[in-house]
Amino acid sequence: MSTECQGKSSWPELLGVPGATAVETIERENPLVTAIIVPPGTSVTTDFRCDRVWVYVDDNGNVDRVPRIGKSSWPELLGVSGATAVTTIERENPLVNAIIVPPGSSIILDVRCDRVWVFVDNNGNVDRVPRIG
Repeated sequence: MSTECQGKSSWPELLGVPGATAVETIERENPLVTAIIVPPGTSVTTDFRCDRVWVYVDDNGNVDRVPRIGKSSWPELLGVSGATAVTTIERENPLVNAIIVPPGSSIILDVRCDRVWVFVDNNGNVDRVPRIG
């Protein structure tokens, strides 16, 4: 796992707080980033940048996803090989380790901001959207 980004990289404690408050907190706790509010239904670029945090808010303006540096889910990888998915995920977000999970395997149920489970079917293809957690 790369450590190219500096400072705090994830703010789970901001879930449910007003977006403007989250932006202030993120930029205070990591002055190397710019936090940007993302209203519901808004598209954003998916490139990895150490200097940007998307702050997704609900219709009431409250944070509804954990703000973090980097990309956090990969719906476009459904159906591709697990090995390709791991390579793509770790390239697009170097702060995470992607781990292939074969059918019927057990996983640890703790939530970690540096891990992505890549669930695959019997053919080795991704069958669930990979996401940080």
